[in-house]
Amino acid sequence: MSATEPKIKRKRKISYLPSIISITMVLFMLGLFGFILINGKKLEQYLRERFQLTVFFKEEAQEQDILQIVNQLKSKEFTKETIYVSKEQAARQFSTDIGQDFVGFLGFNPLLPSVELYLKSSYTKPSQIKNIDVELRRYPQVQDVVYQQSILDVLNKNMQTIGGILVAMSLLFLFISVVLINNTIRLNLYARRFIIKSMQMVGATHGFIIKPFVIKSLLHGLYGGILACLLLAGLISSIPNWIEGIETLYDNTQFAILFVVIIIVGVIISMVSSAISTNHYLKLKIDDLY
Repeated sequence: MSATEPKIKRKRKISYLPSIISITMVLFMLGLFGFILINGKKLEQYLRERFQLTVFFKEEAQEQDILQIVNQLKSKEFTKETIYVSKEQAARQFSTDIGQDFVGFLGFNPLLPSVELYLKSSYTKPSQIKNIDVELRRYPQVQDVVYQQSILDVLNKNMQTIGGILVAMSLLFLFISVVLINNTIRLNLYARRFIIKSMQMVGATHGFIIKPFVIKSLLHGLYGGILACLLLAGLISSIPNWIEGIETLYDNTQFAILFVVIIIVGVIISMVSSAISTNHYLKLKIDDLY
């Protein structure tokens, strides 16, 4: 082995760094948008599950009957959480809010026992809420069911709009990622177009020529994907320092899936782009390479 061979190999490795860095940054941006999508969905779920129906019971309703209804509601498929508020609890809370013992002032407690019912996010569509409302009113002990229909309408409208925008942006980001990584691979192979043509001229088959470039691109996509995941993981772990409470929306399983998808996307785009670009140079005439 000559003394210049290690230097040549070292220069080749260094020449691949811009390609890996470019792939890393593109995949990082794609992963960052994926992170926004995941947490946007979790935020929507959180907001929907904070939507509350208050079920008021009649004055004459017995507490044991109310508690039985509460237990039945807990077993319903649409129920996320139930909180029973007795007359006494409601009076204490109201007195705390207004800063005065209104029960002592009136001489009686006019408040009704109630249940705060929180629904699962998949049951918060207006038509579903109306069906649940009708079902709750069938209990003879129930006097009224109260909820903010206007808040629900605004929530659904905004979520539909935001959802459409995010889907469109995700497709745009994916397209941009494909184009940028493809251009990076093409530029990298452009510098080796004469080597590709020389191999063809000495009788090497297309598959033999394409294979090493595809494998090299696979490794570049793999390295870029891993680096992008490391950068994204660092960012995700540091965001709670800036936005308090956001970690409650985190889903480690979905993040793991996101990281796997980032690596797979990087590998597939790199391999396909390399194969297409190499094949393109193989089809060109020698004069067209200049």
